[in-house]
Amino acid sequence: MDKTQSFAILAAVPEVHLISGQDVCLNQGKVAFGSMAFEAFRKVDEMREDKAVEILIYASDAANRPLNTEVTWHGLYIGHVQSRGGRYLKGSQFRPPSTASEKPIWAIFWEVQDLKPLSSPIAIASLKGLERGSNLKSRFVPESPLLIEAVGNP
Repeated sequence: MDKTQSFAILAAVPEVHLISGQDVCLNQGKVAFGSMAFEAFRKVDEMREDKAVEILIYASDAANRPLNTEVTWHGLYIGHVQSRGGRYLKGSQFRPPSTASEKPIWAIFWEVQDLKPLSSPIAIASLKGLERGSNLKSRFVPESPLLIEAVGNP
């Protein structure tokens, strides 16, 4: 799958799900994370023209968080699917095992390939919002997916 160079996504995922999801992604080819941000991912899917989108991930609930926020994970967003009754319908093999006890509340599930930690963190303050034209604040904590300018190879 080709990758768009037009934009990227900044998202937050609890660190425990990233660690748990890394093996799923390696073994199954993708991992799915739940979200209520269906409008944001619908917009991404309209813009990406069936290409993968670089996704930079802030590990929320991380044990050792620096004062200035950083992106520490990376992957390729390949699409989203609607939930049914809050559940992911493509099977539990694509979900991080750490999510097994979650209540079925999600509107959509966004799918990622090539999930892995970055060798060097990226300061969130070095990222530019796609429609803002300016860098994000040094202590900005992403709570919902945000479109950012493409960053190349992190």
